[in-house]
Amino acid sequence: MTEEPEAPVTPPELNKRVLFTPHSIALITMWLLTTVSLVVMLFLGVRNTGQFRVVRYTLQVAYVLALFWYLIRTRPSLKQLPDISPLLLPKQRIGRLIPVILIALLLVAEFSDQGILRPLLMLATIWIMIAWRREISLPAILLGLAVATVAFLGGLPFYQNQSIGTAAFFVFLVFVIPMFVAGSLLSKRTGLRGSQLYVGQYRKAVVSFLWGCLLFVPLGLTNAAAGSPSLSMPWVTRWWIPLSQPLFSAIVEEAWFRLFLVSLVYFLLRPAFSKRPAIALVCAVLFSAITFGLGHGGTLLENLLITGLLFGLPMAVIFARRDWEHAVGAHYMINMIPTLMVFLEA
Repeated sequence: MTEEPEAPVTPPELNKRVLFTPHSIALITMWLLTTVSLVVMLFLGVRNTGQFRVVRYTLQVAYVLALFWYLIRTRPSLKQLPDISPLLLPKQRIGRLIPVILIALLLVAEFSDQGILRPLLMLATIWIMIAWRREISLPAILLGLAVATVAFLGGLPFYQNQSIGTAAFFVFLVFVIPMFVAGSLLSKRTGLRGSQLYVGQYRKAVVSFLWGCLLFVPLGLTNAAAGSPSLSMPWVTRWWIPLSQPLFSAIVEEAWFRLFLVSLVYFLLRPAFSKRPAIALVCAVLFSAITFGLGHGGTLLENLLITGLLFGLPMAVIFARRDWEHAVGAHYMINMIPTLMVFLEA
């Protein structure tokens, strides 16, 4: 068991940051260019036509790179993250390498069988909840329940119209609660930002969600221009469905793949990179992005390059460099704009 690091200092508000820096100017420029260009393309009816494909992906890659530059340059050094002792054989070097080998093998296995990771995540969640049960508070469980309830209400139309199976729908929702609690405990031990809700910063949680939405408007437009959603959704006929339904995937998948998975992988890899925590964090966000992409429908290339690296990786990075609420807002916007386009087309 490692010593708990001090609670991370809450990041400064965005309006207090210096805007006239190269990375800020690059982000603002690419945000405007990408947003305006894609709005024009959508107005011209580019959805499901394959038109401007090269232009669309070029803009998306350029914006993602500008976003990465901005996120990396606007936070304290990763060297401030606390060290973590190995869970296995702490006095021997092999104890630091065992998690690295296991995670590498799990990644290889995920390429051949995309159903192996989720059961392992559920088992890991249960193990952490039992092992660290004395650190679990009633308010944390109630917050997890509240978050799961919001996801349930948002995803209810999705479930009622049989766009998701009953078992998958309720398993994802039920595990949001322990994923939220266990992921927050892992973030606390690793020094990652974790969740503003978990530490009682409710106003900042809302602000983080809104900033996540704003930063990912270009990616939401890109997703809409590419023809998302892939599923037929003729039931999107009420104005409130595009606003509420994306909360299901945003909360559920960010609890599973970002708050819990990124924190867990970083927690396991950190001892092997005691002097270079950035390597452990890069491996954690890449693992989250790749497995997230592989878990979605489509060809292997589409899953890995588009869903994984152009959508999943930015969400993992914004979680690691900001907080969970930023990632939820990002995921929400990526899904909300395409769903809104379905409503407008209907």
